[in-house]
Amino acid sequence: DPDRNTRLWDKLDRDPAYQALAKRIWRQLFAPPPGVTPEMARQKGEEQLGRATAAVAKLRARGVPVIFLRAPSDGEFLAAEDQGFPRERTWNILLERTGAPGIHFQDHPELQGYHLAEWSHLTASEAERFTENLCRLLEREPGWSVNAQ
Repeated sequence: DPDRNTRLWDKLDRDPAYQALAKRIWRQLFAPPPGVTPEMARQKGEEQLGRATAAVAKLRARGVPVIFLRAPSDGEFLAAEDQGFPRERTWNILLERTGAPGIHFQDHPELQGYHLAEWSHLTASEAERFTENLCRLLEREPGWSVNAQ
């Protein structure tokens, strides 16, 4: 579809030089922007959590089930995420405040071990495998059933 089911560009999957370029670009984003203090970052995080909580409440009021997914990342990208957005201060709080269930890739072996050409996006073939495994996980776990809410 024009706006859905997009795939990682095949060149990024096949070309090591292009993968290296993408990783260099990601590295530029790992450090906080100049002038951003830890307090400013904390406040922005609180704002985002508030927006997410309000959005979930609005969706639920309309009968829409909500399940959060923490998709895989790897390498230096994952390390930067873990440092800048520790799970206990982000993911765990998101689930607590929204009351929504969540699936974190690090909690499920079947959601790990994928080829992420530039540390943060699944390749086309891996996206299909990931989706199959995620669907099986959703079907297996009653608390995550979209019909459970």
